[in-house]
Amino acid sequence: MSQGAVILPALAQMALEQSQPAIYDRPIGLRLLFQDPATGAEHYLVRYSARTAAQPHTHTASHTIIVLEGRLQANGQILGPGSYCHFPAGLVMHHGPTRDEDCLFVTIFHGPFDVHPAQ
Repeated sequence: MSQGAVILPALAQMALEQSQPAIYDRPIGLRLLFQDPATGAEHYLVRYSARTAAQPHTHTASHTIIVLEGRLQANGQILGPGSYCHFPAGLVMHHGPTRDEDCLFVTIFHGPFDVHPAQ
């Protein structure tokens, strides 16, 4: 079974649901953009509000982040709009917004989403 194209203009204006993954100190905005039933890959639009604190964590699947608005801290580096980062499966990582600015990004999980606080 083939899937049709997913074309979504104006990502920044999309409504997001509130979600509270265990690694964050407050809810984040989240919207599933695409899910591949064959591979389990999932694409999300995510908004962190400024000062959201995140714990170091891992994912079973590798994932990629593309920053659309604001600034994202990823493993000690500050990334602005148009920035890209990729995390291999199982790597301990840390990403969150900067203290003074919300951050909107797309994250692409190359398999089903899960999250595990780092030990």
